[in-house]
Amino acid sequence: MAFMQTDTFTLRGYECDAFGRMSVTALMNQMQESANRNAIDYGIGISDLAQRGFGWMLMRFHLRMHQYPRYGQTIRLTTYPTLVEKYFIYRDFQVLSEDGTLLADAASTWLVFGMEKRAMVPLPDFIRQLTPPTILEPLPKLSTKPDFSTTSFSPDTEKLVEVGWLSIDQNHHVNNVAYVGWLLEAVPDTLLQTQELAELDLVFRTESHWRDQLNIQSVAETTETLLHRIIQQESGKEVLLAQSRWR
Repeated sequence: MAFMQTDTFTLRGYECDAFGRMSVTALMNQMQESANRNAIDYGIGISDLAQRGFGWMLMRFHLRMHQYPRYGQTIRLTTYPTLVEKYFIYRDFQVLSEDGTLLADAASTWLVFGMEKRAMVPLPDFIRQLTPPTILEPLPKLSTKPDFSTTSFSPDTEKLVEVGWLSIDQNHHVNNVAYVGWLLEAVPDTLLQTQELAELDLVFRTESHWRDQLNIQSVAETTETLLHRIIQQESGKEVLLAQSRWR
């Protein structure tokens, strides 16, 4: 059976930024919660995988903010899987206002890793047998290697952070939303104060863990876009590559 998850949220103060807009991290946390509820209906939630020795890992995420929800506003968030392949499962998100206005949408790509070796594995049969809904037109499938992920750069800004305990999720690695929070905190002050994020495109390369030292880097690509990179300080491994567009 195909399931779609729809949740309704009324925005609270701690989910909004200094301008009363919903923060991107709050929205992504809600998306993550709705995605897990949907996965539970399919029998592929976090605990379902953990019982079989597997875990979920986000590989690609592309968020588009069309209009920011504001404090006190009620939104409707819908998510559903769109396609299942040998190694990847694809999931879309849609955020609507009460009158049906499209506020935001996102496409994502997920993989499964084995808990013992912490390495990517083919999707197990109980996941590959999943039947996605067919009533909605899915967003375009994300490339595994977008153009920005192969662009080398010398950073304009760098910020070192240590992974805290509260950034670790049930898969025993850093929650993907924590990376976005660090990435945005490293954006130049004037950009944060005078513009708003319009798009965020993410490529997750490897996981990181409690007490890891991470170097958060960014550089202006154009007047409207930034490139971002998060690197494990000790190993030099790339954890996350990203591109953000501002308006």
